[in-house]
Amino acid sequence: MIYSYYINLDERGEFYADVRDHAENTVFEIKGFDIFEDGYMFDPSDMEGLRNMLSDFGVISKTDNIIPAN
Repeated sequence: MIYSYYINLDERGEFYADVRDHAENTVFEIKGFDIFEDGYMFDPSDMEGLRNMLSDFGVISKTDNIIPAN
C-alpha cells in the first residue's frame, strides 16, 4: 500500500504533519519536533526514516511506501 505524507505546518518553530492511507484517513500524526530530536527522522523530508519508524511501530507494513503529498 502507498501512504501519503502531508506537511500541514512548518514555520516559526511549529511543525505538524500527518500520514494518510488511500482513503485519506489519517493513520499517524506528527506534532512538534520530537520525531526529529529523537532521531526517527533527520528532517521533514526524510521519507525513509518516517517509513522505517512507522513500520517498526506497526502502523504500516515493511513493504508499504510513503510518498510526499505536497
